[in-house]
Amino acid sequence: MAVPTHSLKEHLGRLATHAGGGVILSTCNRTEIYSVAEDVEVGVRQLKEYIDAVPEHAGVTGISEYIYTISGDEVAEHLFGVAAGLQSVALGEAQIIGQVTRAMQAAGEAGTVDPMLSRLFHAALRTSRKIRKETDLGKNRVSVSSLGVQELQNTLGDLKGLRVLLVGAGEVGKLTARALRRYGADDIVVSSRSMNRGKILADELSAPQVAFEDIEKALVEADVLITCTAATDSVITAEVVQRVIDSRTTRLLSILDLGMPRDVESTSGDIDGVNLISLTELQARSAESWELRAEAAAEAQGIIDDGVRRFKERLTGIDSEPVIRTLGARVEQMRREEVEQTLSRLDGLTDKQAVSVEKMTRSLVRRILADPISFLRSEEDSAAEAVQKVFALAEKNEDELE
Repeated sequence: MAVPTHSLKEHLGRLATHAGGGVILSTCNRTEIYSVAEDVEVGVRQLKEYIDAVPEHAGVTGISEYIYTISGDEVAEHLFGVAAGLQSVALGEAQIIGQVTRAMQAAGEAGTVDPMLSRLFHAALRTSRKIRKETDLGKNRVSVSSLGVQELQNTLGDLKGLRVLLVGAGEVGKLTARALRRYGADDIVVSSRSMNRGKILADELSAPQVAFEDIEKALVEADVLITCTAATDSVITAEVVQRVIDSRTTRLLSILDLGMPRDVESTSGDIDGVNLISLTELQARSAESWELRAEAAAEAQGIIDDGVRRFKERLTGIDSEPVIRTLGARVEQMRREEVEQTLSRLDGLTDKQAVSVEKMTRSLVRRILADPISFLRSEEDSAAEAVQKVFALAEKNEDELE
């Protein structure tokens, strides 16, 4: 259920057709759709219809059992936690901030992001930055790439002296290469579908580069294969892996597949002499205990709760602003009319006294409006309707239109 970056615009276009728009967030361990709907039941049905209609899913069964749905306040709480890295494979990883930002920007460019969603994503990112600044999560520099390399070291011991074939030279490839160096790997070979991008990374590592079509040949000499491409299909089949194993003697092959979707065919892990670690296995084997996640979540939860509360207050305030403006204008009009009538009946009033009357009445109006405005900006769903009824704002607006 991954949505590659290069096809995100196309997916967003389809989403707009089926469900009116939204934001698609696709990371290494999640694909989520955030959307706004007046009727939750109808909105969820439309989103599921969109998922079923994705051409890449043709002939695929059983997707529906993996779909989870949340609505209302839970959506804000969930996104705030995702943006903070609390639900990442590598707890608190910083890359999630960029992924959330790019998801929102892509939806903005495609014209599918609702103003409410835009405010939600901005609020989640602000809260994420605050969490990283004020809690221990900010000290965690672990990425999925480094977590994977760490798992390789746990399995193989010292990486020094082992030949590593790194396939993929994008953002994840660069992070993986740096992690390999930190963990002592000193024999790295780079390959990429883009020769230029591969050359840049190979030069940075002072490592040799092999053409993408020569991967199988290079793999015969490798001890470790790490893949992290943006391909939508497997770039290395089980057949290729089997041929590589057959051409070796007793040497094992460790594979770390960081691709989403998978770069290496999953059945490769069933071949004797192959140790395959994919993102799924990596998540299951994560060295971080659930206790650590619980501690980090507890530390960040207060900030998340405060961020969600502030977001709701701003959202409620924004929804109530038209009523607040109408109420203010109506009361100000009444104040001016009464002041003008009063001043016209008072003879011999000095300019200074007239100014004092103005100030006094303005202050009185502010005090009278303070409670209704505070009520309008509360979390009470019926606040706007109640204030409009009490002050007969809707009726007066209709009279003015007539």
